[in-house]
Amino acid sequence: MTRRATGILTAVVVCGLGASVAWCAGALQSDVLTIAIQVSPSTIVLGLDKGSSVTVHTDLPFGMVDRGTVALNGVAAASTFADSCGNLVAKFHQEDIEAIVAPPTATLALTGTTTDGTAFAGSDRVRVIVDPSPK
Repeated sequence: MTRRATGILTAVVVCGLGASVAWCAGALQSDVLTIAIQVSPSTIVLGLDKGSSVTVHTDLPFGMVDRGTVALNGVAAASTFADSCGNLVAKFHQEDIEAIVAPPTATLALTGTTTDGTAFAGSDRVRVIVDPSPK
C-alpha cells in the first residue's frame, strides 16, 4: 500500500471513529494533512513576559501525533498534550517564539507528522507588538 493510500485508509478509519469534520476533510486532500490551529495569545508582546508560553490548539487527534516532530516555524514544542476533546495542544517557550517574529504581524505554522508518518501543517496569523510599558 502506498503512503498516500495508507493516509487515506487512516483518515477513513479515524473519521469513522468520529474525528472532527475539518480534520477528515483535510486528511483526504493531499499528502500533507492540513489542520486548523489557533495560537494563543493572539497578540505576542515582545519583551513582556519572560517565562511565559505560546500555546497552539489544533483539531488533530492527539493519539495520532508523533509528539517529537511538533514544531512552530521550526521551534520544537516544549510540551504536548491532549485537550478536553482529545486534540493536540502544543506549548512553546515565549522567548523562542519572540526570536522568530517581528511587528506588526507574523504567520506561525505548526508542523509535524502523525504516528503513521503523514506530514501535517496548519497556520495562524498573530499580531506582534513591542512591550509598550516604560522600563
